[in-house]
Formats: sequence, structure tokens, C-alpha cells
Amino acid sequence: MSVVNKISENLSIRQRGFTLIELMIVVAIIGLLATIAYPSYQQYVIKTKRTDMMSEMQNIATQIQSNKLAQGSYSNDLITGLGGSYPAQGTALYQVTFAPDPLTSNWTIVATPVAGGQMASDDTLSLDYQGTKCRSTTCSTGDDWND
Repeated sequence: MSVVNKISENLSIRQRGFTLIELMIVVAIIGLLATIAYPSYQQYVIKTKRTDMMSEMQNIATQIQSNKLAQGSYSNDLITGLGGSYPAQGTALYQVTFAPDPLTSNWTIVATPVAGGQMASDDTLSLDYQGTKCRSTTCSTGDDWND
């Protein structure tokens, strides 16, 4: 047998692929990365949904003021169709209500997390006619609403 034939025979016998140990190491590394990354991802999702609700509350406040300018006075007609569950499509995360009832110039929009929903452990959000934003008991007029 020639040397070339022997080398080609050795190459054809060689197995290709991964060993079980190599696959187990890869699975362990992926599991470790998932264990670290998943809680951070969940926190990001919750913060994003809270920020969406805050933005929606700003939109509702703008709509109340626009309706007031068009109507000339405050009444519950201004908030028709603005309250209820949010988001409007998909699973409801917050229930939006208005205070006082009937609506006056000193209105407040309150978004309460839906019990048993993804945001159930989140704080109640509120926005009033002066632009004061509250998350639970922390209130301000600045940009720290969603900390």
C-alpha cells in the first residue's frame, strides 16, 4: 500500500461532529446565559409597557384639553371614550379612570394595573391637570416619572 492510499484511508475513517461532552458544555453555557439575561429582559419589557402607558396618559390629557377648548367647559362629555382598559388591543394591562366625577378643571387621570396581569406588581400611575406625574406615592413634574 502506498503512503498516499494510507493517508486517504485514515482521513475517510475520521468521524466528524461533536462529542457528547462538547454538546453538554454548550448547553450549560447557553443555560447560564439565559439565566442571567431573562430577568433583565423581563424588567425591560415591564418598563417599556409602563412607558407606553405614561405616553398614553399624556395623549389622554391632551385630548381632554382639546375637547375642553372645543366645548368651552369641563364635563364628563370630555372624557367619553378615553377611559377603560389599556392597551385597547390585546391583553389589558391598566385600567384608566378619571377623578373627580363629574369632571372639573382639577382633573386627574389614574392608571391602575389590572390584577393578575403582567403589570399587576407595578405601581399606580397618575397625571393631573397641572402636569404632576405620580408613580405610587412619588410625584414630580420632571422626567423622573418612569424611573
